[in-house]
Amino acid sequence: MIEVIFKKNNKLIKFSSKGHANFNENGKDLICSAVSSIIIGGLNALQNKDSFVIKIKSGYVDVESLIDASEHDIIVFETIYIQLKTIEENYSKYLKVI
Repeated sequence: MIEVIFKKNNKLIKFSSKGHANFNENGKDLICSAVSSIIIGGLNALQNKDSFVIKIKSGYVDVESLIDASEHDIIVFETIYIQLKTIEENYSKYLKVI
């Protein structure tokens, strides 16, 4: 299962994602692919990437703002959250978003 945890304190943002969906075999796992695409696409859309500590490894992503996030970047994180929650609605056995 993939577990994604979001934390927001005013304009300071943090989220982490860990695990694998195990929906299908490696290279054919649509849930893992969708989650990865949403997260990486969102991180690519950040306006102020230098304002974040971003760590990415296989099955693991950790993102934390160093300063207050811009309105643009807050919207990016809210979009990531909403997209992941939408997947969780139908695939809660494979994805948990907190």
